[in-house]
Amino acid sequence: MSKKNITTRKNWGRKLAQILTENRACRAGKFKFERFQSICEYLEFGANKYSTLPAITDTYNNIEQNFAEYILQAKDFAAGLQSLGVKKDDKIGLFSENNGRWIVVDQGILRCGAIDAVRGSNAPVDELDYIIGQSESKALVLQTSMLFDKLKSCLPKYDLDFIVIMFHKEGATYDGVDCPVYTFEEILAMGKRKCFSPVKLTPYDYATILYTSGTTGNPKGVLLTHGNMIFQIDTANNWFPVHSGESTLEILPIWHAYERICTYYFYGEGLHVHYTTLSKIKDDMVKYSPDYMVSVPRIWEAVRAGVYAKLKQKSNLVYTIFDTAVKYSVAYKKHSMYVERRITEQKHYNPIATVYHAIMATCMQPLHEVFSKTLYKKLKNLAGLNLKASISGGGAIGSKEEAFYDAVGVKLVIGYGLTETAPILTLRSVTGKNFLGCAGAPIEGTELKIIDPETKKELPPFEKGLVIVRGPQVMGGYFNDEAATRAVLDEDGWFNTGDLGYLTYDNNLVLRGRMKETIVLSNGENVEPIPIEDAVLGSQYINQIVLVGQDQGAVGALIIPTKEALEKCGVDTRGLRMQQDVCIKNPSLRKLIKSEIDTHIKNKSKLKSFEKIQKFEILKEGFSIDNGLMTSTAKIKRNKVFETYDSIITSMYQN
Repeated sequence: MSKKNITTRKNWGRKLAQILTENRACRAGKFKFERFQSICEYLEFGANKYSTLPAITDTYNNIEQNFAEYILQAKDFAAGLQSLGVKKDDKIGLFSENNGRWIVVDQGILRCGAIDAVRGSNAPVDELDYIIGQSESKALVLQTSMLFDKLKSCLPKYDLDFIVIMFHKEGATYDGVDCPVYTFEEILAMGKRKCFSPVKLTPYDYATILYTSGTTGNPKGVLLTHGNMIFQIDTANNWFPVHSGESTLEILPIWHAYERICTYYFYGEGLHVHYTTLSKIKDDMVKYSPDYMVSVPRIWEAVRAGVYAKLKQKSNLVYTIFDTAVKYSVAYKKHSMYVERRITEQKHYNPIATVYHAIMATCMQPLHEVFSKTLYKKLKNLAGLNLKASISGGGAIGSKEEAFYDAVGVKLVIGYGLTETAPILTLRSVTGKNFLGCAGAPIEGTELKIIDPETKKELPPFEKGLVIVRGPQVMGGYFNDEAATRAVLDEDGWFNTGDLGYLTYDNNLVLRGRMKETIVLSNGENVEPIPIEDAVLGSQYINQIVLVGQDQGAVGALIIPTKEALEKCGVDTRGLRMQQDVCIKNPSLRKLIKSEIDTHIKNKSKLKSFEKIQKFEILKEGFSIDNGLMTSTAKIKRNKVFETYDSIITSMYQN
């Protein structure tokens, strides 16, 4: 690395250190964790305090440990790494999915003062290859022997000191590389024979490089300090209180900033952490009945869809009764929200309307309570949804999902943040008013402003603009990428999120898409796709949608129908797979989808005429991680979709 780049990084580090110091100084003595200088110190304190409580249950990897056992392994792993020459500020690539061994490896690396560059083991080989080089990793920790085989051809070009395999497969060999390869157990054994030399860590030391999901181009390496994450821990009990001995279910990628900070928090506070998989999550929710769960919209959507699918399998009558009850409760909740003054987009509350809604809520409450004590109680028991609290983050959740969980009494709150902000910026209240349709208020110590993208002038409530933030959770910069860092982070510590939104009078943030997602029509009008897509996704017959129309005369859409839509219109799904066409040409289905679009767009208030969907095509294959049209954090790669279906989009407008 050039001397100039090193100097630049140090300057950015000093600027972040200054911001951290100012924020922490003004909060001195106010928070429980003010004395912790690093994530390692925080987790060791928690492990010692809750030593005999169960910490890890990972039945898929045969791991069952209490807090004393897991922290001892982390210490041994750190000592083993030290014996191999790992020192402060070394970079180590850690490529693994979430499992009960990850926390041990991560803490082993960080206790040495080293920095882990993390990514999932299921990421494409070329992406992992890029990260090894970009992060300047001197060693690698790989989840499985299979991952080693996948990466083996890429490894000889790097000057690696060693490789560690977390889960060694019996009989696997590790030839073809120029460095030693150790198993997890061998590193532990080395550590037991060595006396660990403690490394002094401060909040300003870098802890990790998290790589952004990368909806376009190569992922950028986000440098986060121990202080970035300690700040989140400092404030966590205010926005999401938990208690030792409670339990949680882990499903998200651990290299996702959102999951990582929550995992640290759960371990530090003495929670029993259970691990699950995508294919087993519904079973494990029932099996473990967790107190808390953090997840992404797609998981909550899948759980809701699974509930309705099971009811329909039982009988149409049961399905209809439940669906009618939920719709009734949603209506009751809407009346209650008006009376409680917790409607996100409501600027003013009319006294006469308040009386009307109060009367309606009072009249509807008894039957809603009957549903809560019978239907919804049974549902939550059968589906493992007896959660004390849960968070959805990592993307926008649909309004129908929010309304459903609110109606049946599942405490689901929404948060907002980015990898670059470690990640939490805003969160809806767990203990106070839960405003649906927003991302909550900025967490304590976080400054958030809405500005005009052109003039940079701060905008008043309910006026949409660019979201910028400042606080101790903001990253130190992108690793080895000065230009990208300066593009989003100014010298005063303000970070440009790239997101569009506005603040309400209650200081709740409402997001309205991203700057780069804006569609500019040929008439110069700007269209924000996210709110329109969210409205259309309220249909039970539309599974996915991406708006198109850049430089065209009208808004168009690429639509993936639900299984229910195909069945309703008599579309043969088996025959569909045999067809060469990427689009579904079924008049009945097209009529249904058009009707659904028109209905849900009509229900979306304040849409201008040019924002309405004028053209659409129905695709037979959905956007997924497997076909490369969705990131590993379940975000649709819009540019990749546009590229893949370019001929379809072109034909749509020609016709």
